[in-house]
Amino acid sequence: MEWEKLQKGSLKFNVHGAARGCPRPAGVRGILRDSSGEVKVIFSKSIGTADSNLAEILEIREAFLIFLALQWREHQQLIIESDSSNAVKWTTGVSIAPWKMRKWLLQMERMKKGLFGWEIRHVLREANQRADTLAKGVLLQADIVTALSGGVCLLFLCSFSLAGLVVL
Repeated sequence: MEWEKLQKGSLKFNVHGAARGCPRPAGVRGILRDSSGEVKVIFSKSIGTADSNLAEILEIREAFLIFLALQWREHQQLIIESDSSNAVKWTTGVSIAPWKMRKWLLQMERMKKGLFGWEIRHVLREANQRADTLAKGVLLQADIVTALSGGVCLLFLCSFSLAGLVVL
């Protein structure tokens, strides 16, 4: 399956979380692209020990955090695609989520208010292949965010907070 083009005025994060067992070391990964398919941001982050459901929720949270730290949040709609139907369902309906996920989901509810617009979609794993491949990579590596700006690759070792992006 190929990447689906967007309307102008939108950016799309394809995200994926992976855990090596239940619970085991886990990581989250994502790729942000513009309407022409150009890669704008790639992230890869270890989240410690988690089960697959938590990894899938935290992948979406990470996409929100990164997008909020970027200038696009004020004039571009964020579209997030995940291959986890549970994570997509819980992100749009916090009240139906398991209680242990609600802390993260309530944080995301606050983050959504800082966006120009947002949407989340469930996609098949095949359509999310690039993010899936990244997520199955080394789960214990340093946290990495790569931002592409004018053809120049900027690589950051980062930590994120609700206040935004902190470059180490």
